[in-house]
Amino acid sequence: MVTKVNGNSTSTFGGAISTSGAVTGSNVGSGILQVVNKVISTQGSQTIGTTDTQIGTGTDFDISITPKGNGSKFIVSARWFGELAGPHDVVFNIQRGGVRINTDGATALNRFGLSIATLSYHSADNASTPEVMHVQTVDSTGSTSGTAITYTLVASGSIARVMWTNRTFTAGYEIGISELMIMEVAA
Repeated sequence: MVTKVNGNSTSTFGGAISTSGAVTGSNVGSGILQVVNKVISTQGSQTIGTTDTQIGTGTDFDISITPKGNGSKFIVSARWFGELAGPHDVVFNIQRGGVRINTDGATALNRFGLSIATLSYHSADNASTPEVMHVQTVDSTGSTSGTAITYTLVASGSIARVMWTNRTFTAGYEIGISELMIMEVAA
């Protein structure tokens, strides 16, 4: 069963959902226009500083989308797997063009974040127990069709902390993957 929500009304129907044809300027009007997904398997360590630090190496945690519609909204999701020394001191944020989104651009506040790593063990274990982090937020950029937008996962701490991405500090324990996703929704 599928439930379609349209304003304040809903309808339920069975069967598969299908679409046909390309998204063009004449049929953009509502709904999901596109989804861009990126899976990151690169493993590595880095120091997260007291200012926004890009996660990973190079463009590992950058994801770009070229809007199909004007004024679209973007649902931005990030899932990080790894281990932090002192995860309680580190917050995660999403940047667009080097500026945090949905935090009023507040980069001076290194303890202000959209998410924090979920602790999977409560004791001092910085060697073999991973943490995970998930953040999802909506960005209303006033996009222009055809002009690419890049989002970046960043972290900052109240003090500098070491982070391993996609594995634990000690090799031979849990390994995982991280993922970024953007969904463009028509204005």
